[in-house]
Amino acid sequence: MTKTILFSLEHCIKCQQIKELLAGRDDVEIITFPHDLNQWQEEDLTMAKTHDVFEDLQKTAPVLWLDGEKKIGYLRIRKWLQDAQKQ
Repeated sequence: MTKTILFSLEHCIKCQQIKELLAGRDDVEIITFPHDLNQWQEEDLTMAKTHDVFEDLQKTAPVLWLDGEKKIGYLRIRKWLQDAQKQ
């Protein structure tokens, strides 16, 4: 079974829009970190670094992690969702 995680930030408009598109899906785990890096807990840092999204989230959010493959940013994630619906 593949694992899909949406990494998002609080107070992020694009993150909220993607969360709305994912509403009702139980195949995507949604993890939301504080927008301010100084408020992250040690486990937040560990999770972001383990999934190799820490640096991405410092530049842009959201990031969709698909078993190691990443879709970075609202437009790429929305396209992935649209392509998945066509299948």
